[in-house]
Amino acid sequence: MSNLLAAFNEGVSHSMSGNHQAAIQVFDRLLEQDPSDVLALSAKGSSLVSLGRPREALKCFERAIDLDPETAEHYRNAALCQLELDEPEAARGLLEEALQLNTEQAWREATAVEIANLGEALLTESGKHRTRGIGLTGKARYRHARHVLELALELHPGLAEAAKALADVWAHLGDTEKRDQYTQLAGRLLRSIAS
Repeated sequence: MSNLLAAFNEGVSHSMSGNHQAAIQVFDRLLEQDPSDVLALSAKGSSLVSLGRPREALKCFERAIDLDPETAEHYRNAALCQLELDEPEAARGLLEEALQLNTEQAWREATAVEIANLGEALLTESGKHRTRGIGLTGKARYRHARHVLELALELHPGLAEAAKALADVWAHLGDTEKRDQYTQLAGRLLRSIAS
């Protein structure tokens, strides 16, 4: 096994064990040797996301797109960063690119679930315990989560959990009509899953 591959595997091992800072150091060493190492860029970006640093991660994913524009995952990862930064329109454009590159329905649905998980994290995490998003509070936090959850539901209209979370968002934003609309949608989706 080459030294570069061994180093990459070391970084992945650090990341998988939750030691993201050590992983980033390994990926940085790899990138010093080869600034166009797309795998190291992508892995570094993922570790940065795990540390709650989406702005820095976005730069890694954008560079990966420049170097390897045919890989859908780079676009998806950049879109997730844009969503964390509350830039839903930028995220939408990146997701459109990703979905043109990978047209599999299962990949689309998995992406939607990942986006919905981000939306739910934005709803439940706040203050110093926050690991996702940009730290918005009050109604701004709920609007941020709304953008993310609506996009998840757009990608995969059968996501009952996203519909339930959107009902909660609209309740906090004070729109009972929208709350009821998403509560009913979640109920229909849950019934269709049960039958």
